[in-house]
Amino acid sequence: MDLKISKKPAKYWMAAAPLLLGSLFTNPVLACSTAAWSHVENPEVTLFARPESRCTGGCGLRIKLDGTQPAYVEDDTPGNLAESVTSYYAKFHVDTTWLNMSDGKKVTVFSTTASGGAPAFGLQVVQVNGKKYAHIFAYRDNGTEVATNSAASELPDGWHTIELMWNAASAAGANDGSLTLALDDIDNTLSLTGLDNDTLAIFTSRLGVIDGNDATVTGNLHLDAFTSQRTASTTTPEACITYGQLFADIPSWHTFYSWIQSIGYASIASGCTATNYCANNNVTRAQMAVFLERGMNGGDYQPPAGSGSQFDDVPGSHWAVSWVEKFAADGITTGCGGNNFCPENNVDRTQMAVFLLRAKYGAAYTPPPATGTMFNDVSTSTPNAAWIEQLASEGITGGCGDGNYCPTSPVTRGQMAVFVQRSFDLPLRN
Repeated sequence: MDLKISKKPAKYWMAAAPLLLGSLFTNPVLACSTAAWSHVENPEVTLFARPESRCTGGCGLRIKLDGTQPAYVEDDTPGNLAESVTSYYAKFHVDTTWLNMSDGKKVTVFSTTASGGAPAFGLQVVQVNGKKYAHIFAYRDNGTEVATNSAASELPDGWHTIELMWNAASAAGANDGSLTLALDDIDNTLSLTGLDNDTLAIFTSRLGVIDGNDATVTGNLHLDAFTSQRTASTTTPEACITYGQLFADIPSWHTFYSWIQSIGYASIASGCTATNYCANNNVTRAQMAVFLERGMNGGDYQPPAGSGSQFDDVPGSHWAVSWVEKFAADGITTGCGGNNFCPENNVDRTQMAVFLLRAKYGAAYTPPPATGTMFNDVSTSTPNAAWIEQLASEGITGGCGDGNYCPTSPVTRGQMAVFVQRSFDLPLRN
């Protein structure tokens, strides 16, 4: 029988079977950990369990794309069932907003294997004419791949719910296997039917950035609420979190609303009072240490206890001693001179450029030489000119207006929200 690509609406149904669930970060005990998975590829390198990546629950999965290097969690619980259970259901949320792609490029975000490790089916994100789409693929018995995508499977910026239902053929030669995608609770968004996949059973599934992605795809992928089971499902996907106004003094019309919401929900910044954010307040060097350490390590990060002996002006009793000493240990700063850190000094825009880029790329990072032509008030002799120009080249700052950068101006908490969100590619929260 020939392969058929079906668009006829249908509902998933199947005889009940034992459920084998792998709920990604919805269990409070495992909220910000990948430890429960049967395999984790590249933990603490490009794969992170982070609050800022959540769609629901306490944490989600954030994956930083690094060349073709894979980073994913693997679930082997489907393999616990007898091979006679030849259907499989997967559900998860995905946000591709922060993936940087060009037309024709793709990233495999979900894949499965059958008995013996043979590939069975999966889902990719592809870009066509500047838009991202879900793309499903499956394998026949002879190892050849079939795939489909369409305008119906577009993935605009923001969270989307993915549901995949796979059935093996009922018997050898029956050619009646199928794979169906439900996107955002719209059944049969994409379907592959008439599959010659005999009576295979799914043994493992992987969620993340699977091998085979293109090295030119960069940025971050966010995933959450993964369900994996060798059976069908009639459950309703969990809705994503509604992000309400966090701070009383930052209404939705505020200039920095989305950015402050972003770092607030990522737990990178708290307010200046119990209810307010104080966007116009200047950022001190001690506060900057907290901002960037949480940006690098996640909003739930707590640094090792400080000794109080590293800087003369940051004793063990200082509220930020642990953050300041970790900031220095990471090579982001060596202090302000004379064995001091100057924790209460304001951070100016020149210092900020260095701090942000070292936090993003590591202490050993060195930017390209400055041209002196990017801003009217930044020549090649301006302190840290190369860092300033690189920050602008990466779209983290556009300057202070009228073609200027204002290198000696202090950084406000509102401005810092923009810089941190852009530096660490955090989802905007409107």
